[in-house]
Amino acid sequence: MSRKTSTWQDRKQERVLLTWAGMAVLTAYLMPMAARWAHVPVFQWQDWLPLAGYVLSLFVAHAWFVTTRFAGDRILFPTVLFLAGLGMVVQVRMGTLAFDDPSAWAHFALPAGFVVALVVTGALKKGRVNRLEGLTMASLAVSVLLLGAVLVLGSRFRGAVYLAGGINPTEFIKPFMAIFLAGFITLFGKDFANTVAGVPAPSFRAVLTFAVLWGMPMALLVLQRDLGLILLLNITLLLLLVMATGRWGYLLLGIGGCLLLGVAVFLFFPHGKARFDVWLEPFADPTGKGWQILQGLSAMFSGGWWGTGLGTGSPTVIPIAASDFIYAAMGEELGIVGCGILMILYLVVFYRGFAIADHQPAGFGRHLAAALTMLLAVQTLMNIGGVTKAIPVTGITLPFISHGGSSLVSSFLMIGMLLALSDPATGRAKGSSRKSRRRKR
Repeated sequence: MSRKTSTWQDRKQERVLLTWAGMAVLTAYLMPMAARWAHVPVFQWQDWLPLAGYVLSLFVAHAWFVTTRFAGDRILFPTVLFLAGLGMVVQVRMGTLAFDDPSAWAHFALPAGFVVALVVTGALKKGRVNRLEGLTMASLAVSVLLLGAVLVLGSRFRGAVYLAGGINPTEFIKPFMAIFLAGFITLFGKDFANTVAGVPAPSFRAVLTFAVLWGMPMALLVLQRDLGLILLLNITLLLLLVMATGRWGYLLLGIGGCLLLGVAVFLFFPHGKARFDVWLEPFADPTGKGWQILQGLSAMFSGGWWGTGLGTGSPTVIPIAASDFIYAAMGEELGIVGCGILMILYLVVFYRGFAIADHQPAGFGRHLAAALTMLLAVQTLMNIGGVTKAIPVTGITLPFISHGGSSLVSSFLMIGMLLALSDPATGRAKGSSRKSRRRKR
């Protein structure tokens, strides 16, 4: 049996999942199209471009994995493409993915993210991803340079800082910071695992080194007033320390740090204080600052169990519904059941990510897979928690669903790195082991 035939059979599970994802997204896509035709019965071929591009991406992805004999995870990428397909449908329904302006960057975000994921997977598979450990400090430097460039050249809009065209390069520091964290913990893991009477007691050298290095991007984020990204990175850091060292005391220290951060927000950040006030008492200003959260809660309540159906609700009443509050829009039109399916898909992504980390040998690869998965998981929980009023709104997007090209491409980049880590690199290893067995014989 040829290797190509073997790979085709090995990836049967992926092929089945991609088929189901395509059928589900096609069904979902027809719902807002039917609602649109009910009001304006005019066929426009541009309406079908997003769906055509998505279906093409399913075929290209599977063909690429088969022809390159990729031996990595078979469930992660189909699940991510399913999520991205649902995000595409919702954005089409919201009108943010319309081809009235073909040159808009948002139209190319999904294809760009898809290509980035495959290119990164191909470039880093067969163990080459571990070479990123040598770029630990370079990754931190790139993050600092990106944050500095945005701070100097960007302009503030809705509490965040963007470059021309609405591009937010700070989204791309997440994979770079994941590389930095994985490399640093690999180097200083033993120092951070030290304890005194059961309490974490890392060496002074390790703490001082990390404080200096970590303080640079954090200071730039403070200047940008990006509290959401500060929380995301620091929560990921604490969880990664707990996983790498087995010391739960770091989590307690993190809770104390969050309390101190909350006090600092109240004292020095009026924007952050306003978000806390709205979270605690949205009815204090129901037609002003509390309007977004109240409309989001009202939309999810009106959706009930089964939702009103895609294209038949009123999600555009919610401010910034296409990005920050996309979960509320989906809750209105897909209901509790639809949101439950969405959460299951996310849980599958996180489970596969942590499974990839668990299958890595102790060291950089394991820490990197865990850091990437934690970034996606914490970002998802922060977005949904803010929309459902479980925590204050942070302005964090929902991965693969929210409107925002930079966030989508950055998330796909991290998925590509996870896929590369999942590749067992069996090609050369099998050949070398066979040669060694022949020599022994």
